[in-house]
Amino acid sequence: MRWLLLSKVSFWLIVIGAVALATPNPAWPEWFARMVLSTGVALGLTTLGVRYWHSRRDIGTRDEPKD
Repeated sequence: MRWLLLSKVSFWLIVIGAVALATPNPAWPEWFARMVLSTGVALGLTTLGVRYWHSRRDIGTRDEPKD
């Protein structure tokens, strides 16, 4: 269930970063908005990759014969 929380955090970081970059007179410096956006993308990709890795690992352990 941790992946759900990480997915939500990633989503909101992407949304906040994109809105901060799209505003005509931003309250944040451009480098900070880009950092927030790229952090959200990196967190999302890492969450998906780890979730995929865990699902593949679980499939592999189910295929092994039990003694």
